[in-house]
Amino acid sequence: MKYILTLLILSLVNLQIYCDNASKVAQYAKSKVGSGYLWGTTGQKCTQAVINKSARNHKIDKKLANKWIGKEVFDAPGLVAKAFQQVGIRLATGATSAWGKESWESKGEIANYPKNKVCALYQESRGKMLHTGIYIGNGEFVHAKNLKEGVVKEKMPGKWTHWGIPKGLYNK
Repeated sequence: MKYILTLLILSLVNLQIYCDNASKVAQYAKSKVGSGYLWGTTGQKCTQAVINKSARNHKIDKKLANKWIGKEVFDAPGLVAKAFQQVGIRLATGATSAWGKESWESKGEIANYPKNKVCALYQESRGKMLHTGIYIGNGEFVHAKNLKEGVVKEKMPGKWTHWGIPKGLYNK
């Protein structure tokens, strides 16, 4: 009996750790709502130099980007990667790269996404993942939407086509 009780306690402790991991990812994502969007960024403070660097690699409206000066800025895969990094999970900072190369516990098409679990969301078109975000539960997701709106929280379903739970978020 003592052995069974010990196993039960250890299982509950491990479950709590993994639930805490998912909760930390969701909390991090929610805490970034209101941050800016800028292509090629992963949470750095927006400066004119950061805007200029982004503009070298991607056509952006610098005037619109200037409203994010002084704030943290993310692009969509940068936000997702940074959120999962909070619990030691490393994802590539490119949506297609992360989807194709990462080690997933489970993944699938959006029609069967796990409504009770935090997961990464993806929008696919012509074999490439164009956008990514984080499902935070309660029918809501957070994503770095665009240069005009920045990081926002919205209601499902959005335009998502796929979902994935990285290894280590809930299970070892």
